Amino acid sequence: MIACRDHDAAVEQVESLSPHCFRLRLRCPGVVTAVPGQFAMLRCGDGLDPLLRRAFSIAGIEAHGDASIVELMIKEVGKGTSLLRQGRVGSRVRLLGPLGNGFSLVSSPTETMALLAGGIGLPPVLFAAETLALRAIPFDLYLGAATFVELLDVDRCNAAVRAAGGELVLTTDDGSRGEAGLITAALERRLAAGRRYTRALACGPNPMLRALGRVSRTHTLSTELSLEEPMACGVGVCLGCVVELADGTFVASCKEGPVFQVERLTARWS
Repeated sequence: MIACRDHDAAVEQVESLSPHCFRLRLRCPGVVTAVPGQFAMLRCGDGLDPLLRRAFSIAGIEAHGDASIVELMIKEVGKGTSLLRQGRVGSRVRLLGPLGNGFSLVSSPTETMALLAGGIGLPPVLFAAETLALRAIPFDLYLGAATFVELLDVDRCNAAVRAAGGELVLTTDDGSRGEAGLITAALERRLAAGRRYTRALACGPNPMLRALGRVSRTHTLSTELSLEEPMACGVGVCLGCVVELADGTFVASCKEGPVFQVERLTARWS
């Protein structure tokens, strides 16, 4: 069990990744560890507006002397994320994490995984890709977005894939880069052509995850989905992120997830 702490973090870097997305690197004192797929709750300002913290998947962690750099990738959608994008280097923020349960990365070099990231769903998938590459676990990475300017960190994705000896598959809805169409369609074409994967890990918008659930059922592919449910507390108190499981029970995705085996979820996901 990785201990969760409320870190007093300093902004190390704010970098634009696209017209709507940016990278935020935070320096936290001490050693911070996390499993790919876990997330953190980040306070967006000093006052009471916005009141609640925001949930962001962790994109990576680096050790820097007696501190750790926690990386987040964020899509600017409202006041909270706008304040974070305007943050100055050296300014302080509160980061609660790591939270939740991440991807299962127990594997062997004889297995091949499929990693799928749609839009701002990239952070936990990229964290998983770089972790697998360090372990010499082969994988293919499918990276999709609506248009080419929203394909995030392509060079870094390509470096991780090359290190693992896999393939980077780019897709855009409008065909402006890579294969035209949905990321799940690109996966299904390769499965139909004989490509075989032991497991799939994915994060992205709900329609993509539901489509992947159908693909995984058709091709008997063990799949883990990182759900993007709205979270107000991140610790299972507010019950704002409840999801229904296949057995009819309801759980808080911040505590039981956000990563779930697709078989555990209701039929709407598969």
